[in-house]
Amino acid sequence: MARKYELDDLLRVREIRKDRAEKNLKRAQQLLKEAEQALAKAKQELEAYKIFVIKETQRLYNQVLKKSINKREIDNLHFMVKELQNRIFDYQKRVEDAILACDKARENLDHCREELRLAERNIDKIESMKDVWREQVKKEEEMQADAEMEDFTTKPKNQ
Repeated sequence: MARKYELDDLLRVREIRKDRAEKNLKRAQQLLKEAEQALAKAKQELEAYKIFVIKETQRLYNQVLKKSINKREIDNLHFMVKELQNRIFDYQKRVEDAILACDKARENLDHCREELRLAERNIDKIESMKDVWREQVKKEEEMQADAEMEDFTTKPKNQ
C-alpha cells in the first residue's frame, strides 16, 4: 500500500501560491506595458502641442503684423501666447506622471518576479524532500519484502 507523503498538502498550498504569483506577474507585465504606452502617448502629445504652440504663436503674430493695433490688443496677444506656453507645463506634468507610473509598474514587476522565484524555490525544497522520502519508502518496502521472503523459507521434511 502506497503511503501518503506528509507534506503533500503543504506542497499543494505552495503550488497554489506559485500559480497566484504567475498570474500576478502576468498582470504586472501587462500594467507595465500599459504604463509604457501611456508614457509614449504623453510624450507624443507634448511634442505635438509644442509644435502647435510654435505654429499658433506664429499665426497670431502674422495676424497682428498685417494691421495696426493698439496697446490693449498687444497685451491681449501676449496674454494669449503666454497661455499657450503655460499649457506646455500641463503636458510636461502628464509626462512626469507617466514616468512615475512606469517606474512604479517596473518595481511591481520586479516584486512579482521575486515572489514567483520564492514560490518556485519553496516548491523545489519540498520536492527534493519528497524525493528523499520516496527513496526511504522504497528501501523500507524492499526490506519488508526481504523479511517476508525469509518467513516463507522451506521447512525441512520430517521423515
